[in-house]
Amino acid sequence: MSQFKNALHNELQLLELLHDELALQAHLFKAEMKSQWEALEAKWGDFKEQVAAGDAGRSIDASSRSLADSLSAGYTEIRNAFKH
Repeated sequence: MSQFKNALHNELQLLELLHDELALQAHLFKAEMKSQWEALEAKWGDFKEQVAAGDAGRSIDASSRSLADSLSAGYTEIRNAFKH
């Protein structure tokens, strides 16, 4: 597996941990965070599909990296909202 794919799989694992942590706290979300969470859920599904498709031989490209960055930023923003 290429270094890029390894990095992407590591990113998937980190995002999955963050995703699961936030999913457990979903009932606590502030109203303004709920719509952001729903948008991230759609992106989360897309990202997991892209990684799986890459494993099946389809190339993983910059759009996957961009999607991972977007998920990370969105999840971090929501998590930080709980700290305030």
